[in-house]
Amino acid sequence: MHNRELSSQLQRLRWLFNKANAACGNDFEMRSHWARYLCVLSAGFLENSLKEIYGEFVRRAPKPVADYATSMLSGIQNPNTTKFIETARRFKPDWATELEAFVDSNGRREAINSIMKNRHEIAHGRPSGITMSQIKDYLDKAVEVIDFIESQCER
Repeated sequence: MHNRELSSQLQRLRWLFNKANAACGNDFEMRSHWARYLCVLSAGFLENSLKEIYGEFVRRAPKPVADYATSMLSGIQNPNTTKFIETARRFKPDWATELEAFVDSNGRREAINSIMKNRHEIAHGRPSGITMSQIKDYLDKAVEVIDFIESQCER
């Protein structure tokens, strides 16, 4: 990941995963609370990722175009894989096709959609069965997608 802001956010997230694992030990209730918290942070990371990567891409355009695109990107919320693909399509249809093929392998689509679905359940006070192990795995797969999008924008 080349974007400094995203690299920093990801590093903080991974640090929190390690701290939570060490702090909770075998206390399953605490691990459950931390899993929910880390899920919400991971969802925020996904939101920020689209804005950061595509925002960095549009900064190369003339200022009025960049300002417009940045304002449109700031409206993206709760990005499931459909929103990821739709956003890519707005920049370049080929990117959407490539991205869709990429997310459809190795459980990446399910990972991103699970993060967002669980975040929604958590934010609205509904039960979520998310575990530390699951959210870590989902985040790792989501980072693969973020890296893929970043590589598309660098071509």
